[in-house]
Amino acid sequence: MDLTYIQEHWCKKTFSDIAASIRAWDSVAGDYENGKTITTQNDSFLQLMAEKIPFTKDMKTLDVGCGTGNYSLAIASRVGHAVATDFSPRMLEGGARLAKKMGVQNITFLERDWFGCDGKEFEGQYDLAFAHTTPAVSDYNTLRKLMKATTHYGMLCMPSRRTDKVHDALLEIVGGKPTQNVDSVAYTFDTLWGHGVNPEVTYKQTVWRSQKPLEQTYDWYLGRLYGSEAFTDAQKEAVRKYLQDISVDGMVCEQTNTTLVTFFWEV
Repeated sequence: MDLTYIQEHWCKKTFSDIAASIRAWDSVAGDYENGKTITTQNDSFLQLMAEKIPFTKDMKTLDVGCGTGNYSLAIASRVGHAVATDFSPRMLEGGARLAKKMGVQNITFLERDWFGCDGKEFEGQYDLAFAHTTPAVSDYNTLRKLMKATTHYGMLCMPSRRTDKVHDALLEIVGGKPTQNVDSVAYTFDTLWGHGVNPEVTYKQTVWRSQKPLEQTYDWYLGRLYGSEAFTDAQKEAVRKYLQDISVDGMVCEQTNTTLVTFFWEV
């Protein structure tokens, strides 16, 4: 695929409410902070890192769309310094608490909107730059910034062939169209290939299950939806009614089925 074509067609929507997106991710920061600790024994992304990257104490790493920085915290003991970026203040606050709890001192959390920043401060500064299942890296320009940040290794994990009954139903309510993110896999490969990189690709079938209180679920989905779709007050109330109707004892259960596609490359 021609790189000009990819740049023109694989790009973020014109409408975007960053503040709404930040509120959405802020609302679930506690879930990430208090979630299961990831290790090379229970996480395939970390396993691939361990297989492919000869970590040393003089390495510097960049984690884009880090959430609470779980991946950076997991590799911090093997590198010299880890930098983790996200646009959610509460995610970063949770990451700082986790680092203190774990005794990790060689990590820096930076509040950055990867879509909005020009990426210049990160260019060529890291031995490894990576992003894991984050909307922060989800089009041509955000991928290029990730690629330019690393001097040696890059990794990107994205969900594809994704179905989420709750989110898909809400998208239809506000006039959006559910997407399985299939095109992004091809665009990612061709962007890497077109810039002279030979990406290795792995796949993993995954099911994510969660249960949240109704109000938290409402804040989560409303923020996600309004971050990418413009909709009316009537549609907003329809979202609330749908979530109320499917809730059980004040809780909303969610299940997402997806294929995790991971790209690894060397510069």
